[in-house]
Amino acid sequence: MLRTRLLVLLSLCLFSQFSFGQANDSLKLSIDQSFIQAQRGEKIKFQIGKTLDYGRIRLIKAPEGATLDPSGNFFWDIPNHYAKNNAIVEVHLYLEERLVDAQSIFIIITQPSSAPQITIKSNAVLQNGVYKINPASDFHLYASAYLPYSADSTGAVLDYYFNENPELKSLDNVVIKSQGHHLNIEWSPDALQIQQKYYRLTLIATDEYHNVTKEVLMFALSSNNHLPYFKFPVLDEYYVAENEALSIDLSADDMDHDSLLYELIIPSKIGNPRLSEKGLFTWKINGDEIRRLRSFFPMKVTVEVTEKGPENPNTISKTFLIRKSIRNEPPKILNLQNEQIREGITLNKKVFIQDGNDQFSELEIDIIGAPENMVWDFENNLLSIQWTPGFEVVGVEMQPKKFDMLLVVRDPHGYVDQKAFTITVEHRENTEVTYETYLDYRDDAVQLIELLSQINNEMEDRENKVQSLKKGLSVTSMFLAVYTASGNVFDDGSTASELVPFVGIMAAITTGINAFGFNDLPKFGSIREQTFILQQKLMYILALLNEYRIDGPNSPNLENKEFRDNLSTYEQWMVQDKLNFKSYYSKYKSLNYIKKKTQQQRKKAKAQGKKPEGLLFLDLTKI
Repeated sequence: MLRTRLLVLLSLCLFSQFSFGQANDSLKLSIDQSFIQAQRGEKIKFQIGKTLDYGRIRLIKAPEGATLDPSGNFFWDIPNHYAKNNAIVEVHLYLEERLVDAQSIFIIITQPSSAPQITIKSNAVLQNGVYKINPASDFHLYASAYLPYSADSTGAVLDYYFNENPELKSLDNVVIKSQGHHLNIEWSPDALQIQQKYYRLTLIATDEYHNVTKEVLMFALSSNNHLPYFKFPVLDEYYVAENEALSIDLSADDMDHDSLLYELIIPSKIGNPRLSEKGLFTWKINGDEIRRLRSFFPMKVTVEVTEKGPENPNTISKTFLIRKSIRNEPPKILNLQNEQIREGITLNKKVFIQDGNDQFSELEIDIIGAPENMVWDFENNLLSIQWTPGFEVVGVEMQPKKFDMLLVVRDPHGYVDQKAFTITVEHRENTEVTYETYLDYRDDAVQLIELLSQINNEMEDRENKVQSLKKGLSVTSMFLAVYTASGNVFDDGSTASELVPFVGIMAAITTGINAFGFNDLPKFGSIREQTFILQQKLMYILALLNEYRIDGPNSPNLENKEFRDNLSTYEQWMVQDKLNFKSYYSKYKSLNYIKKKTQQQRKKAKAQGKKPEGLLFLDLTKI
């Protein structure tokens, strides 16, 4: 008995040790980011976690002021005076006192941009980057440019223009006061402007060093009071049968969010027809009531919807007929639900239709309120709906667009089943546009890299030749000096003095050639260094973009926010990179030997009757 107990106890210990070992193997650090780029003065926060609930996290190496709270949140306010360009955080995970995992986080520190900034104040509401202007009240906007690292902002200049036209400086009914780095706008839109609805204002802040910051403001004008509208299409005819409830959704909506009042105008109250406060019409009558109402059919019914609240409320109305239905099993719409899709994504919707006594080929199918390009096909009892919303559906305000529709199925006897449904379209990035932007940046970067490589190769070859010439001239100068001082050197007894004029001439020529060959050397180092750094930077960025594996307009990473943000940043950098290249190229063209080479190639091309081409004749307007 004792032996059996010992064997059981030993098995439990071995099992516990095995389970503990497995748990240790799966205990690891879980860190959101291992490479972070931030600016001085910025606050960094990220999560450091564990794959299991036990174990203790320690910061072994971290910059001064960095903290890790009990929940695993790492915080660090980067000081504005932080001297280093990077920081390394080492994180260790301990189980009791044993190290089970260690990871490092690398933080690159950059200097904040010194470009001028723009502040904007307005009495209009800003929603999703669009200022919504109500013409019932005047619109005011105040903008100011300032220098982020200077208490004196008079060195900044604020310019502007409308509707992407640099020449358009004014609009009707707009009072503009522009002075230095301040801009005041007062606007009272007229009817024509309200009809046009959308306007753009571009603000440009420039400092004395020609740093530029640009912001584009979007304005949306709306009329004072919009008409309400029925959310779903209302048919011209409906059918009612005895003991079967007729239900019609007559609900309306108002863009100004005004409350709505519904009124039902019907020639008889038999059967208690009702219209709810939310616009739902219901009516159920029995056989006796149908007989009493026979003189009213077809019955004309009107529903009116009026705004509550505005001084001049709007009213809309709809009139339809209700006919008496014959005994028949009407069609039924099954599994119809609302949908949410995104721009550019195809909707494939399947809806089942049921009818117990009619052929499906005899049923009429219609979708009232269907958007353009929506198609549907009905076969057997299955309705297939397809639609691909374009990237222009949502619009500049980025608000989801709703399409309220009514699916109507009518059988040969006139029976109708109808159901309302809504498709909501949300914004999605146009991957084709993003892909074209990516290709444009890549082509620009490759072009600059090729040109920079040619400049570097040309200057390296020239520098090697000049260094060789320098050595040769030094030896020649030394030889002539020794030769002059050696005395009689001719067999006929003439002295070295006869050779002195010739040697002097040779020395002068050598000195002139020497100076001509070397006078550009001090510029070589600066130009080669600048062009080499720009070339390496562009190659590094192309390598980073290549990591996303963008191989076509449908690549998944084209919707990756990190990729799109990085691409946007690189696009902005490319503007400055091109300006830097043009500056380096101008310095390169100013070298004496390049000027001479340019003249030689221009003469050669002229002799051949063609235009000069190549590195020395770049059209910088195309860069």
